[in-house]
Amino acid sequence: MDSVIRFSDINQAKSFEFNLTLSSEKVSKLIARLDLVNLRKVSLIGKLSPLSSEEWSLKAELRATVKQKCVITFKPVQTVINETINITFSPLALQNASTDHSDDGISPVTFDDSLQEFSDEIDLAEIIFEELLLILPLYPKFEDAELGVYTVTEPGAEPLKNENLKPFAQLSELKEKLLKNK
Repeated sequence: MDSVIRFSDINQAKSFEFNLTLSSEKVSKLIARLDLVNLRKVSLIGKLSPLSSEEWSLKAELRATVKQKCVITFKPVQTVINETINITFSPLALQNASTDHSDDGISPVTFDDSLQEFSDEIDLAEIIFEELLLILPLYPKFEDAELGVYTVTEPGAEPLKNENLKPFAQLSELKEKLLKNK
């Protein structure tokens, strides 16, 4: 199955079911775009349902096995993705984006991230990319991986520590010493 779906090519009266497994070429492009070590078992299974003549609902399940570099050890960290996707394609998305919403700091600001602009075609591979971009951890790391301590000082100088960086604690100690000496 091609990842591009044209609404004009599918039946407008009933749901369109799809089961997309990406080609190795598209997986390679995703790996490069997302800066991954590996991406396997990528699939998007779901359906597009008409809500009106220019409004469609996409409900799908994204599955993938992703390997990223640990930010501390640089070893591969594996994440298994099993995410539900709900998107509504509507001309209202363009209206919401162009409407001037002033933020008065008091009123709640609402943003519907499930609403996307309606056009005749959608690329399911691009939807997979966007979802992985949102789902994947920005700083993947192993559970037990810890960043070590590294200090640099001049010869003979005392290295800075958290205790040295608390000036008010030192002032408090000085105050206590002065009160004891009175």
